[in-house]
Amino acid sequence: MGAYQITEKEYRVIDEVSKNNRLTQREVSRKVGISLGMANLILKRLARRGYIKVKGLNRRGLEYVLTPKGFAQKTEKSYRYFLMTINLLKKTKRKVQELVSEEYSRGQRKFIILGKGELADLIEISLRDLDKRNLKFKRVVEKEAIGNPCTATVLVAEEDLGPEEWEAEGRKP
Repeated sequence: MGAYQITEKEYRVIDEVSKNNRLTQREVSRKVGISLGMANLILKRLARRGYIKVKGLNRRGLEYVLTPKGFAQKTEKSYRYFLMTINLLKKTKRKVQELVSEEYSRGQRKFIILGKGELADLIEISLRDLDKRNLKFKRVVEKEAIGNPCTATVLVAEEDLGPEEWEAEGRKP
């Protein structure tokens, strides 16, 4: 049987302890978004498994110290999240490029990226990296800046602008 893998909640508790080792259990529960009882249980479990040490500061105060074993678990979990994020970004980029390539093969050469933030950034990078002649795109933040969308395919990168909002304005998504 392999080594114990910490849970998501345990990871979040370890992360908070690594930022501030003098948090109360109540503060841990609030920051992680779990009940006080669950925070108590997780802190005890992490101490029992050797991921944190609990030191008494005085009668009422405790200090939670991340051990080398706890630091290794935090690092491993962070690395896994990093790899998952990179993989998700690659898949999203590939999917955007597939969709744009389909439209390109149908004759569409103009695209408008609508939105701001990371998703719009990723769509823009995806289009820049496509090796298509005469492919043109621009990025706008406000849907009012699009003008006549009939001459271009609009790539919406805002969660609050779905097909329903477009149809309500008499436009096709």
